[in-house]
Amino acid sequence: MFVTFFTYDNAYAARFVPIPFNNIPSAIIKSEDKDYEFTSDYSVDFGGETRIEHEEDAVLASIMKLDKDDDSLSIDVECESNDICDDSLSRQDVRVYLVDRGIQDGHIARNSIPVLELERNDCGSQSIVNCANFDFDIPEDILTKKYKIVVDMAFDEAEWIFINPVRILN
Repeated sequence: MFVTFFTYDNAYAARFVPIPFNNIPSAIIKSEDKDYEFTSDYSVDFGGETRIEHEEDAVLASIMKLDKDDDSLSIDVECESNDICDDSLSRQDVRVYLVDRGIQDGHIARNSIPVLELERNDCGSQSIVNCANFDFDIPEDILTKKYKIVVDMAFDEAEWIFINPVRILN
C-alpha cells in the first residue's frame, strides 16, 4: 500500500492509494457443477479520506447459476505470484452475500444497500487464502431469480469487493 503524507496547519495526515487490481487475488465460487472465477470490481482503501477505485475491466464468471439445493457451495481464492495473499494487510473477515440484480455496483461498494448475507468468516489469525475458504448455503425460501453475488474481503486498511451476476435455481 502506498502512503502519501501531507500537512495542513502543521497536522499530518495519510492518504492511502488503493491496492492495484493486478495485486488482488481472484474469487472462486464452487458448486456441484462448475467453478466460477471472477476478479475484484472495487478496491477500497481507508486513510485520511476513504478512496474507492473501480476496475472497469474486472473479469466476470459467465452465466453463473447456483442451485439453492446444492449443499456443496463454497468460496475460495486463487493467488498468483504478484497477488497480496500474505500477512501485509490485517485481515478482518470475508463475507458472501446476495443483492437484488437491479442495484448499481457503486452502491454495493459503498455498503448502502440491503443484503442477504449467506455466510461470514471471521479471519482471526488466518491468511486471506484460509479465511476465504469456506462453505455457504442459499436459503431454501429465496426466490428463484437473478441476483448479484458479492464476495467482500475486509481488512483494517482496505476492502476488496467482487461482484458477479448470478441466477438462483431450484
